[in-house]
Amino acid sequence: MRLSMFAKAAVAASLLIGSTAGAGEFKALPILDAGFCPNIQVGLSAGYMNLKNVSASGATAGIEISLDCPVFTLPWDNLRQQIMLNHFNSDGLQMTNLEFNPYYLVTLNNGVEWGFGPGFGVIFSEMDKSDTVFTLQAGTGLKYNISREIYTGADVRYQWTQKADLTNTYKEDLDNYRAQVKIGYRF
Repeated sequence: MRLSMFAKAAVAASLLIGSTAGAGEFKALPILDAGFCPNIQVGLSAGYMNLKNVSASGATAGIEISLDCPVFTLPWDNLRQQIMLNHFNSDGLQMTNLEFNPYYLVTLNNGVEWGFGPGFGVIFSEMDKSDTVFTLQAGTGLKYNISREIYTGADVRYQWTQKADLTNTYKEDLDNYRAQVKIGYRF
């Protein structure tokens, strides 16, 4: 219970920091502007996932699409929306995670950015039984812009989930952490 309250506080803090950092000059729904350019990036990721309450851990692979946030624009254009699709298959458990992560970005040095933020999503799981559960998460990551078009990075995140029906007699949450590296292309 204590971990759950800490997790909720961490997600709330990430939301608050990410949404109020430029509260003096932010713009709502920039996607409705005629000149909105989403600055799309597409990347491939590979990583490691470990589940907290289920005996399963192993490799993940996925794809990430990132764009300037269509909901809010901060004065210095550093809020990005990441949409991630990751697949995990280990120890008899298959999971496909679809995640939405708004990241607040801070430029550190020549081409290096640090991002952090909350996230939500859905997991399609299959063990002896198939189930779908909703998720909340908090994450952080570094991105290095190799060139104007190519980037690479690394992310870590923790994810809290609902309980999933894994077998006819076994129901457990799929709380997990994932560390991953990625490489991608900026359009």
